[in-house]
Amino acid sequence: MRLQYYSDEEGESVIGLWVPKRNCFIDVTDQEEQLWTCMLPGAASKKMRKEIETWISQGAPKGVPVDMDGLVVSSALHVLPGTIACLGKSYAAHAMEFSGDAPTEPSIFLKAVSAISSDLEEVLRPVGSTKLDYEVELAVILGDTLKNATEEEAARAIVGYTLMCDYSERAFQLERGGQWTKGKSYESFAPFGPVLVTKDEIHAPDNLVLTLKVNGEIRQQDTTASLIWPVAKLVAYVSQFMTLNPGDVISTGTPSGVGHGMTPPQYLQPGDVVEFGCDKIGWVRQHVVQDTAD
Repeated sequence: MRLQYYSDEEGESVIGLWVPKRNCFIDVTDQEEQLWTCMLPGAASKKMRKEIETWISQGAPKGVPVDMDGLVVSSALHVLPGTIACLGKSYAAHAMEFSGDAPTEPSIFLKAVSAISSDLEEVLRPVGSTKLDYEVELAVILGDTLKNATEEEAARAIVGYTLMCDYSERAFQLERGGQWTKGKSYESFAPFGPVLVTKDEIHAPDNLVLTLKVNGEIRQQDTTASLIWPVAKLVAYVSQFMTLNPGDVISTGTPSGVGHGMTPPQYLQPGDVVEFGCDKIGWVRQHVVQDTAD
């Protein structure tokens, strides 16, 4: 299933479910509980998922298309996560371009929830920024609590996938002391989208091609098969260090080709257009603008 989330002027949410036969999103806001339940492991959810899949295949009879009047597309995360845990240097080639060696264990850092944005929103270049960079990543959404989980438990807890561009201000991240978070958490630095795709549609998360372009030029293109550790193992690894809850997100890291790793480095400038995507999930197009807010 492919889910798109919207919000109205009062901040109320609308949920759209993609129906290929109708070539549109059908409003399923009143079925939110059933949709979430069918993503979870278990016999009851499997039965419910089958019923929804059959309804979709029939063209969603009596289903009403989402009325876009007064709506805006919101983040592919319907519920704000308590934790956005990100993996650093999880692709060997990116680790080499970033620090010259591949890690023996994954690096973990956190992104502030306030950085979450829609894939349709602009990317803000912070006041004082000189080294704004991009990182396309596969993001995993969890539907169960994980603590010291096995790889198998982590795989069962995944409810779906989307994309995140891990925008980073490298000077803030690397030259201002402390942890990476200060270069990763500016407003708009965590766009999720374009949709949430449930795991029944992505049977092989470790073999997805991720691509990112800047002004039409391909900068990043690699498959998640190049991850040093498979997706479920990364999720299980994070659960060793923090309890993960339903709705939390694990962003699995980025392939090589970031601006910081180029010779000379090529950072994003106001007016640049960033496009990132994956055929199984969709494509996002964003504009970089200078933030002048206090």
